[in-house]
Amino acid sequence: MIQNFLRITIRNMMKNKLFIFINVFGMGIAIACCIVAYFNWEFDARFNTHHVNAPTIYRVSSIREFQKQTTLYGHAPIPLGAAIRQNMPDVKHVTRLWWSYSDFKVDDNIFRAGLAYADPDLFDMFTFEFINGSPAALKDKSKVVLSDEMAIKLFGSTDVVGKMLTQVDGAILKEKEVGGVFKKQPAGSSFAEDSYTHFDNFFDDVKEVTENDWKNRDMLFVQIEDPSRVEAVQKQLQTFVENNNKVREDFVIKEFVLDPFVGMAQRDENLDTWSRLRPSSPKAAVISPIMMALLTLLIACFNMTNTAIAISSRRLKEIGIRKVMGSVRSQLIIQFIGETMFVCFVALIVGLFLGEVLLLSWNALWTEMKLTSHYLDNPSFIIFLGSVLFFTGLVAGSYPAFYISNFEPVSILKGKLKFGGTNYFTRTLLALQYAISLVAIIFAIAFYANSKYQYNFDLGFNEKSVIIAYVSNQGEFDTYRNAIQQNKDIVSIAGSKHSIFSSGYNDPIKHESKQMETDIIEVGDGYLNTMSMHLVEGRDFIKDSESDKKESVIVTEKLAKDFGWDKPLGKEIIWMDTVKLYVIGVVKDVYTNGLWDKMDPLMLRYIGPEQYTHVIVSGPTDKLVSINKAMEAQWKQVFPNRIYNGRFLDENTVEAREVNDNIVKMFAFLGIVALMLSGTGLYTLVSLNIIKKMKEIGIRKVLGASVSNITRIINAEFVIILVIASALGSWLSYYAVDWLMDSIWDYYLPMSNVTVAVSVFILFFISAVAIGYKVLGAATMNPVNTLRVE
Repeated sequence: MIQNFLRITIRNMMKNKLFIFINVFGMGIAIACCIVAYFNWEFDARFNTHHVNAPTIYRVSSIREFQKQTTLYGHAPIPLGAAIRQNMPDVKHVTRLWWSYSDFKVDDNIFRAGLAYADPDLFDMFTFEFINGSPAALKDKSKVVLSDEMAIKLFGSTDVVGKMLTQVDGAILKEKEVGGVFKKQPAGSSFAEDSYTHFDNFFDDVKEVTENDWKNRDMLFVQIEDPSRVEAVQKQLQTFVENNNKVREDFVIKEFVLDPFVGMAQRDENLDTWSRLRPSSPKAAVISPIMMALLTLLIACFNMTNTAIAISSRRLKEIGIRKVMGSVRSQLIIQFIGETMFVCFVALIVGLFLGEVLLLSWNALWTEMKLTSHYLDNPSFIIFLGSVLFFTGLVAGSYPAFYISNFEPVSILKGKLKFGGTNYFTRTLLALQYAISLVAIIFAIAFYANSKYQYNFDLGFNEKSVIIAYVSNQGEFDTYRNAIQQNKDIVSIAGSKHSIFSSGYNDPIKHESKQMETDIIEVGDGYLNTMSMHLVEGRDFIKDSESDKKESVIVTEKLAKDFGWDKPLGKEIIWMDTVKLYVIGVVKDVYTNGLWDKMDPLMLRYIGPEQYTHVIVSGPTDKLVSINKAMEAQWKQVFPNRIYNGRFLDENTVEAREVNDNIVKMFAFLGIVALMLSGTGLYTLVSLNIIKKMKEIGIRKVLGASVSNITRIINAEFVIILVIASALGSWLSYYAVDWLMDSIWDYYLPMSNVTVAVSVFILFFISAVAIGYKVLGAATMNPVNTLRVE
């Protein structure tokens, strides 16, 4: 019996090659989207799960309450690590972690080090696979442990234990011995560093920080093997809160907490926790592909349902004869659902190949993620594929199977059964198909418009014309500035200790009884001009003015607004409880976090050249690339032992544009696939409708109906369906587009009526193209061919 069913299935597929090809290809694309969505979800769900001890590891974090808001900070004071190690026997391992900006030099070649300072317990707590050497090498301050990628980059081999390299930290050169080589951590790991050295080296490299300095903070992890002792350890941590609060009146914390390492990366991303570790995927990046896959899969299922009904209309006599010969309804149902399942299985095979192509495209779009397919070693994926196959087969095949198998054989064989045209179910499916297609089109156009909007967004300074390079002190600043200022394309050069989109700090300030937190950057002469920041009122800092250094500040409009100042000039600000500062100028609002997060108030303080660490250069946007190349050439001459560290300031906004463009590509792809499948479904239903109305059309032609009149009769109900789909799709998009954009940015362009209108026009235009030839052929056919009875 099964062999007979299979033979009938293949025979019917061969009779309807075009429809089957379209369905298989469309369903294959939908399944490929599901595969990508699955591996994308898996990447996020399995983040850090390769660390064997993950369930027993906790990050020591700080909770701070300020202005009735509670915030989690993923760091702790540096001395707390030693205090835990000495006083808490329930803690098995402790490791501190911080990052270096050093480079590595081997012979005459210089490379970015990706170096982190860590306690030796790091390799006991977290899972690192060593290729050569020993994790114990981290106990030796004179050694460094490298990833296999870094070892190959430096030496061309992983067999490098015992070899020497030079750590370049500014003007300081240190010789280090390679003590071990570990396999690079996977992309789904919080630890992205390429090299590690003993944490005590941090105090040697950063002289202003000591091991007993409660003012400075690092990442701190502990391992507690007995879960019942976690609460006790957390209580013991509270005894050290006062140590922090005595020296950090600007950063008073409520308590220390043990933040479980399991799920930490996801929480850091979703809660925007301060952390230097690599976070997991943004929530929107996980949900959006799932939404796309489900929408594409539903469209493919709806399209297959309509096609199955159309194909089945040609098999009425077969159904009638089989019923007369003794076939029961259940056998017919199994036959039709089985045929659909078989088509879906073929589509599944196609989807596996297309999935590999889409994974390559996905990795090209999102370079931070490296999704890899793994089928046979992943039982959950096999279950997932089986579920997709079962779902598609039932959704696409159930209605045709139950509907057609219910016909009476007498009606079929007498020719009394009129099968064809549309019904409420097929109309509903078509409307849903087109609604989903419209959602995809609206998403693509809305994000494209948002990309243009954000590109031209005024951030309060000209980020497109600025380059920042980093130096260690005033001497290096003066030397480098003198080397590059001969470049005629450079408009302005300024120095600073901090800068927008670069560095700074956040502190509470007071005015009278009101207190708030603000971002603070310390800048030198010409900073406002070089950054193209606009003074709204007041003045700039006066060159070499000692009073400006001690007590003058420039604030943004937001800071003035948050304090409720109508006339901010001359207002007094109290900083660090005792320092009195006075407002001498107000600049236009600066979006300190780009477009990603809410704009914070900003305060600028004035410093002298002895504190400069930033070289800030501005020039014409169209010449900035050549300016950067010239700066790099001069850097190699001035600092031959260091990698050029200059960067374009608009990297932050470039990232926003890349996210926009990638989402546009994703939804444009979905829109094309959805429209292709929806157009096929529309073509099928129009064809059925024309078959049903052939005699009516012929009679109308004989009675003098025009081509336009016939066209209107054929298209009327489909225009209504498209109107309903447009209304539904527009309504869904109104909420969905705003939700997705809001989950990514705080500042974006909401969906407009123009976007909806353009999308609806595209929908109707593509639909007209899909069925135009068929409708025109029906409207212009010779009525003799339809009315003649042989």
